[in-house]
Amino acid sequence: MSFLAELQHIDEQLLTVLGHEVVDLDEMARLLNERKECLAEITNLPEKPEQVAWSAAMQRTKYLMSLIKNHRDSTAAQASHLIKGRKSVQLYKKFE
Repeated sequence: MSFLAELQHIDEQLLTVLGHEVVDLDEMARLLNERKECLAEITNLPEKPEQVAWSAAMQRTKYLMSLIKNHRDSTAAQASHLIKGRKSVQLYKKFE
């Protein structure tokens, strides 16, 4: 299997992981590490990758990054709500 095909397979797995309501962070980290290693192999090739396939890989990269950013922002918002709720409960208990 070529490195570009391997990269596409990893990207498909990442999309599946990111598509779940609860994201498996360990699996996402494992796949991102595999992706990083695959990209390093591609950049070390003596010949440049085929332009159309490489362009498609870069589009997938942008899309994956936007999904990861959205997930991060959503998780941060949920954490913020939990922290505010916990502080409100602590404040309420203070006056009991």
